[in-house]
Amino acid sequence: MIRPHPPLDAWPRQLVDERFGFAWFIAPAVFVNQLVGAHATVTTVDALHDAIDHVIEVRRAELEAEGGITIVHDWRVLRGYDSEARQRYLDRMRRRAPGYIKTAVVVVGTTPLLRMAVQTANVLMALRTGGNLELATDLDTVLRRYAVGVPSTTGWR
Repeated sequence: MIRPHPPLDAWPRQLVDERFGFAWFIAPAVFVNQLVGAHATVTTVDALHDAIDHVIEVRRAELEAEGGITIVHDWRVLRGYDSEARQRYLDRMRRRAPGYIKTAVVVVGTTPLLRMAVQTANVLMALRTGGNLELATDLDTVLRRYAVGVPSTTGWR
């Protein structure tokens, strides 16, 4: 059984997926996810992007009204990934129509490899989606900056 890491361990569970970890939707347009494994694979990436695609589909009107979705990726435990996973992540981003994202923040540890991957994804986002990808190391600060409160138990639907 997987468990979320603080501070998200106090949040009610919305989506628990053994392949990547946890995800929450906080109205009107915030998606937070937390990876629980130290190594990402194509399976990890597909499961996470399936969750993002689900939110984009079922909350489309809300996201459009807000000018796109804000995504907070809590990837502090991630230490590495398969090269195929990195490519799949970028491919899945490319599949979406431009304008779906307002901003995204990736919270990581001090792993240089991850920082480099985030910078690559940022270039793709700027060129393809018009969004911005920010790199951070403190999740609490990010949650405060974007006024992300504790989600409801029903926010995923």
